[in-house]
Amino acid sequence: MARKSLPSGPVNKETVRDLLAAGWSRVIANVGRGTFADKCGVCTDTVGNALAGRNMPELHTAFNSLMADPTALDELAALYGFQIIPAKRQAANDLNTAAGVIEAMGELVKANADGNRDHNETLAVAQMLRPHLGPINAIMEEADRLRGAA
Repeated sequence: MARKSLPSGPVNKETVRDLLAAGWSRVIANVGRGTFADKCGVCTDTVGNALAGRNMPELHTAFNSLMADPTALDELAALYGFQIIPAKRQAANDLNTAAGVIEAMGELVKANADGNRDHNETLAVAQMLRPHLGPINAIMEEADRLRGAA
């Protein structure tokens, strides 16, 4: 995957706040506000204030959100042209990984059936693929170790 270039200048606080809130909202929709707050080590009011734009969480709280979901900062990292991935990936059940990737590829084929993948289709396919990136990278790292390249 080609990395997007860095922004041309400093990013304003409002943009960072909005992208952080977007990522957190996405994760909270899956895990719930209470669980998310617990994983971040803060109260639900702190999370609510961040989502409403009333405050910016401290840096350690933002990084603690990765405990709730390793993709919690994806929107923000992407703004700077980066993707946060775990340094140590867990191997997963290979059949589940294969099934998930095959399902996503089916959706990708359907999305391109008209010759054009629109933004909603892109988001849907990415959501299907995202959980399998870590396990796929674990397989690649294992292969590198077997070759003595790691």
